[in-house]
Amino acid sequence: MKKILLTTLIMILTSGIVSAYEVDEAVLNSIKNNQIIDYNPETKIWTRNLGLNHYVFTKHISIGSGSYTYFTNGDKEYELNSTYEFLYYGKLYAYSAHLLKFFELGFDGEDFTTRELTKNEVQNMFPDVKILPVSEFDENNEITVELPAFRKRAFMILNDTDRDFYKYQFEYYKPENKLFNNIFEIRMPRIMVMSHFKSRDALFPVLRVIVKPVWKDTEQQTEIDGNYVETTPQVQENTPKPEPLDEPGIDDGEF
Repeated sequence: MKKILLTTLIMILTSGIVSAYEVDEAVLNSIKNNQIIDYNPETKIWTRNLGLNHYVFTKHISIGSGSYTYFTNGDKEYELNSTYEFLYYGKLYAYSAHLLKFFELGFDGEDFTTRELTKNEVQNMFPDVKILPVSEFDENNEITVELPAFRKRAFMILNDTDRDFYKYQFEYYKPENKLFNNIFEIRMPRIMVMSHFKSRDALFPVLRVIVKPVWKDTEQQTEIDGNYVETTPQVQENTPKPEPLDEPGIDDGEF
């Protein structure tokens, strides 16, 4: 019994140190302010810091609270609705912190083109993160998710609607990865609230993610077509069952 309690305590302590998800380094390697990128219209491939093609763009960040990106090519200026850009296997992608959306960017010879990424495309970039589409929130702008006991999990709010989330942030939450404001990591049940400067005004409805505990020691997580499925492994006959633990209570302060 003491060994089980010690193991449980270690799992709780270490779960707060290790990140709940991993992502390709290319996604984390953003295009910095004043950095140049090239576009080859024949191969449709984007590169960084070469300056060899006809279409060479320099990134800039707009003045103001929005911190939007715009690119320049000579005396031409191209405004975007994104706040973060990165190259991923020769393609140019962008994220908007004010829309909570990801895009693929292109160039048609006259202007930048944008295509909104699907849930599955985003899931491929963030395979360890459970995606919560805004369209799946209920009429009260709430959604309920499950958190296995003694595990840390990452969630992402992905906007697949026409709604705008300008300057929305999670309340009372310090993100471990500040690149994407729509991702949160959690290891204890609680209610995550995303709001516009903690406003409760009808013009800025909050989003609530209700994280409920699941006390299943044998629970395992698998992924099928970008969706997480909880499964229970087969237990062989005559296998001794572990001594049961008292079910911990939930601290009201977490909710």
